[in-house]
Amino acid sequence: MRCSRITTATLAAAGVVLLAGPATAAPGGTVSPTTVKAGQVVSLKLTGCSDPSQGGRAEGEQVGRHTSERSPIRTVELRPTTRDTLAGFAGIERNVRPGVAHIYMVCASDPNDVVTVDVTVTS
Repeated sequence: MRCSRITTATLAAAGVVLLAGPATAAPGGTVSPTTVKAGQVVSLKLTGCSDPSQGGRAEGEQVGRHTSERSPIRTVELRPTTRDTLAGFAGIERNVRPGVAHIYMVCASDPNDVVTVDVTVTS
């Protein structure tokens, strides 16, 4: 009797998953090149947005408190380039220290799904 309850519950849960359909992929991003020098331009790409026609944005980490300054890049708009890709270009700030820096990208249609990509800044 107990075995049949587990089986019934398992089948019911599987049915709910099937009715819900496949899970959508979370947005993903890339930066190219991944190793740069200060002042160099990088290409940014973001895929997997639920509505790419709304665009998106990319920005570096906030520098200090109570400031809008960002590093290693300033805020840039990402625009649709193909059916499912947003892209843009950004200049690496000249005052960036060597090391790994984070760039955050987000789809306008999915503001809670922030994508982080790393770029290595060399001297």
